[in-house]
Amino acid sequence: MPTSGLSLPSKACHNCRRRRWKCDRSLPVCQKCLHSGVECLGYGKLFLWNRGVASRGKMMGKMFEETRQKSDMESALPLPSSKDNSTVTQLEQNVISTSDVVKVHHVDPSLQWTLIDPLVRDLDPHSRYYLSHFAMKLCGDIVINDDPGQNPMRDLVPATSMYPLLRHVMVANSAFHVHNLSRQLVIQSRYQERQTTPITPYYQTGFDGPFQSSYRDALLSKQAGLSLLSQSVEVVNQWNFDIILAAVILFINYDLIESGKDSWKVHFQGARKLISLLGDARGLGIQTQHLPMSKLRTCLLADSIVFFILGSTLTFSNGSPQQLIPDTLDLDTILQYAETNNYLSCPAPLLRIMLKSFKIPDARIFETTTPFIEDQVGSLLEEVLAFDAVVWASESFQPISPHENLSKRVCIASAHRAAVCLYIARVLPTSSPLISPSSPTAIINLSYLASDIVYHLSYLNPGDTVFKSISWALFLAGAESDIPAQRTWIMEKLDALWKELYWGYVRTVKEVLELIWGYKDRAARGENVCWIEEVRRMGTELLIA
Repeated sequence: MPTSGLSLPSKACHNCRRRRWKCDRSLPVCQKCLHSGVECLGYGKLFLWNRGVASRGKMMGKMFEETRQKSDMESALPLPSSKDNSTVTQLEQNVISTSDVVKVHHVDPSLQWTLIDPLVRDLDPHSRYYLSHFAMKLCGDIVINDDPGQNPMRDLVPATSMYPLLRHVMVANSAFHVHNLSRQLVIQSRYQERQTTPITPYYQTGFDGPFQSSYRDALLSKQAGLSLLSQSVEVVNQWNFDIILAAVILFINYDLIESGKDSWKVHFQGARKLISLLGDARGLGIQTQHLPMSKLRTCLLADSIVFFILGSTLTFSNGSPQQLIPDTLDLDTILQYAETNNYLSCPAPLLRIMLKSFKIPDARIFETTTPFIEDQVGSLLEEVLAFDAVVWASESFQPISPHENLSKRVCIASAHRAAVCLYIARVLPTSSPLISPSSPTAIINLSYLASDIVYHLSYLNPGDTVFKSISWALFLAGAESDIPAQRTWIMEKLDALWKELYWGYVRTVKEVLELIWGYKDRAARGENVCWIEEVRRMGTELLIA
């Protein structure tokens, strides 16, 4: 992370010295290495593993077993078990002054020391902790199933040694999450009529993270990551495309961990520009039309689609789906991956319908509607209502885990079905005959849909695999709710979600719902009001995931 008073290295990086290039000696990495797509080995000492006891002298090349034949075997402590990865032999560093290379040798295994993973050996203790926290906690939060080999984001953690950009953004995510762990429960809502049992802050249950510096660490790592990102996007090619897109997605996750307000929009626009390169065979120097996508790229594109949809909940002007996913890519594969792995857990048929809805003009702008808009919205609503979550789960859905609880998937899919109806219907003015409670031709009832969401989500509890998927549907149900007891239940459910995730956007959801309910309660009795307009007047770009 950048600090004040930092001076440039006095000599070239190891790559440039080896290749006899003129090094620009920039920090944190040499720009020649960055632009050539190779890892910059830096300016300090390199660590190489040597299997011998010593690198020179009589013991050069000999193994430890050869040197302890004359030792007293009975006096030695037992070797660590193969199942115990917490201890290893002591490491001795033999510095060779002529080469800047430090060779690491094995010595007496009876001296047991804690292992420092080579991946994080050169990092400060806090950064080590944050990377560990990212791997242990956050990697599981950003997917539905974190089974071995099924989480591409976890597979990126080892790449942090080669890509400082990834390391900084992961540390930033983790550091701000640690900061959230030390914060108190979301403020009690005035709509929560009874006082709930306070949630014990995470750090009081034995957590030992670096709380005092976590906020500062998050901001410094975020700034360092943004600086590296601005350098990386200057040269995007087939070798670094996925790494850069992964970093952008993680910056969006950072904004969700922080609050879910405003900043995510800039990062999403950057993701959109990157993804557009996949539509041009010359954009990345590869012919993308006939190459299968890696699991990592499929995961990143699926997350991008979800953010594209969720970020449009309060604005319907993001454009058509072709502006995000090029025609050269298989959209069905991406949507099917999203329904199984993305933490929204929204069925692919519903995702596709929402993408179709972006082509419909926002009739609220004109305070009236047209037959064309009515027909388009009505057709989409009928398509959503025809979706059967039970049939989908039994015939179309393909779980990646044999332990998948399909009944829970049916609950979250049914809640999303009602939420998508609300999502699409709110493109219409409240007086539209398709949604007006007094209209005999109304297709849906907004209050009934809110209750339907609450009903299905009531079967999901902390510990369920898809519990982290409830926030978007729960927000839409809350925005439409006029029942005090229902509002109380929604707030308590959000409290439980905060305790499960400790992501800042959950706090934001509670705050926004407070404003919406206050606005609706102040409205004249019997007056049709649209909560979206009130949120728009707040002037805040919200991402609720």
